[in-house]
Amino acid sequence: MNVHKVDLYPLKVVLIYISFGVLLSFFGPIGFYDYDRFPVAVYMLSFLFLFTVGYILGVINSKFLTTNIDYNLENYKLSRVLYWVKFCVVLIACVQMVTLVVGVYEGSLNLSIYKLGEAYVRGYEGYVRGTGQVSFLFFIQTITYVPYLIVLILGAYYFKDLPKYYKALVVFTYISIILLETIGQGKQKQLGDILIILIVVIFLRSDLLSKAIRKRIFKKILVFAFIGMNALITILYFRYTALGVNALNINSKTHSLMEFNTDHLIFKIFGDDVGFPITIFTAYFSQGYYGLSLAMRQPFEWTYFMGSSYSLSVFLNRYLGVPIDFRDTYPYRVALVTGWDDTKWSTVFVWFAGDLTFIGTLFMFALVAYLYAKVWIESYRFQNPISIVIFVMLTIALLYVPANNQLLHTPGSFIAVFYFLALWGLKHKKYNFYISKIGKHELREKH
Repeated sequence: MNVHKVDLYPLKVVLIYISFGVLLSFFGPIGFYDYDRFPVAVYMLSFLFLFTVGYILGVINSKFLTTNIDYNLENYKLSRVLYWVKFCVVLIACVQMVTLVVGVYEGSLNLSIYKLGEAYVRGYEGYVRGTGQVSFLFFIQTITYVPYLIVLILGAYYFKDLPKYYKALVVFTYISIILLETIGQGKQKQLGDILIILIVVIFLRSDLLSKAIRKRIFKKILVFAFIGMNALITILYFRYTALGVNALNINSKTHSLMEFNTDHLIFKIFGDDVGFPITIFTAYFSQGYYGLSLAMRQPFEWTYFMGSSYSLSVFLNRYLGVPIDFRDTYPYRVALVTGWDDTKWSTVFVWFAGDLTFIGTLFMFALVAYLYAKVWIESYRFQNPISIVIFVMLTIALLYVPANNQLLHTPGSFIAVFYFLALWGLKHKKYNFYISKIGKHELREKH
């Protein structure tokens, strides 16, 4: 199998995205006190290099895939996949419906877009990490997180192949998530995940070999991403309005280690009213690298391969009595020493560094890149449903690199990661559908 430029698209996106975030942390509209940029620059260049090496090795090693496919089972495999997608669609639609009904009945569900900022502030009022109790609804959402992801990802991917009734349930699930999480609680993550999922699905369902179609798809995705970013920035505007924070008083209310430069180009172009939420939005891409610089100054303290997941460490400590505390991790020790508290980010690397060291974390991400390349090729070339789910999950995780260890943070996501990785290890070769145009072209050349 020859390496096609389509095979390298995800790598290019990651390289551009990470580089943009690092530069934004160095030269963006938010300044950071005593920011040691040099070690961050060296570390992130090392990350980009090792990630590239791992990714290219994954592409090269995927050449064997064309010899392990039974083309005659394509329709049979697809029908089995659709059966399980339909089952998950019905299950999650029921869970979402119950959640909506409970929220309306209790009067805790905000349904006004203009009050989502107030809902967000109320939701986190008095919240202390690690002290919350597990509700029955949270338990149900945790144990159904695997089918939840199947609906969001494969429900969108196979949307055209589903009967009308199931299509309606998929649409209902998406709308209910926005109502419950985005409007209801003022959260951004779920909306951001939806945007990422839909963009990836558009990519996977498109003929990227055609230059004309490729240009059209890129334009469509840019428009889609622009609308999504505006929605996220608007949410930020409502949040900070509810807190009474704006461009004029932000530096008196923000974290003591941060400073907003209202003379930056962003404010000059967009003005204070629009430039302020845009600047807040840039913090998502930049502030974590400052946290990384602070963490690299702290001494190493091993977290026994359990510190990379907040949920795992809390569960083991609270319910099994294992002497591991999430406060032993780099992010919380940084907060104790510097004041860069848990409301701020320190990148994904800091979470793994307590388990693997900072150097070991870089090599772990080379392995992640290797897997990322393989699941991309299986997703696009062979329409492998297991690989599609993992590719989307890894894409989300990589977009959260400047923030935290998103995939292992919540119990549901933690379970889903290891479930799908185990499923991929056992079954992925059986679900490669050899029907992509790149694959058919190479098969004709081979024979």
